[in-house]
Amino acid sequence: MLFAAAISENRRAVILLRNEAVGSVEVFARVSLESNIGELGLMAGATLLGIPLLLTAVQILYVNLATDGLPALALAVDPAEPGIMNRPPNERKQGIFTRPIMALMLAGGLWSALVNLVLFEWARHSGRSLSEAMTMTFVSLVLIQFFKAYNFRSEREHVFKNTFTNRWLNLAIIWELVMLAAIIYVPVLTVPFGTFAMPPHDWLIVICGALTIVPVIEGVKWLIRSGRV
Repeated sequence: MLFAAAISENRRAVILLRNEAVGSVEVFARVSLESNIGELGLMAGATLLGIPLLLTAVQILYVNLATDGLPALALAVDPAEPGIMNRPPNERKQGIFTRPIMALMLAGGLWSALVNLVLFEWARHSGRSLSEAMTMTFVSLVLIQFFKAYNFRSEREHVFKNTFTNRWLNLAIIWELVMLAAIIYVPVLTVPFGTFAMPPHDWLIVICGALTIVPVIEGVKWLIRSGRV
């Protein structure tokens, strides 16, 4: 009896470990690829609309490093989702990019592209210089990725549940925010990055726009929970 119980417990532990590992890989891949969807959508939209260069090559490189670097790695060690053991296993031939995950990635990427296109055009036609419009778009793109990092920790649970339980993600985001501020306000960095010192009201505009990604992702999660995706 004890031997059978031990085997059952060990099997449960192995399954949990496997589910956690698969979940971590899914989250890492989800965040990394989704950020590329947002960037490609942004550039494609700008090209179709005849909009001038939205971001410099250095800014695009930093966005990739800031979002696919420390935050994505921190998500790879995220605690397991509640109830993960109660979920049915994926089919043998099913990859990590399931329909719910693809829905999250597409919704997040396309909305990010739309928000940043609108922000850039609004900034450019509101009396701001091209450099100022590019800086606002650059900051918005980075912040949206940070908000999505917290949203994408789970494909079902809402973002306000156990939001800051991953301390490595919290530290990664704080570090990247410090680096972002340095790129905008430290003179030796503003020249190579092509940025300008954003005033507080521009920060408010950018943050409000970036926050719109939260209800969009939450709406997709609601569709997933209700079985519509």
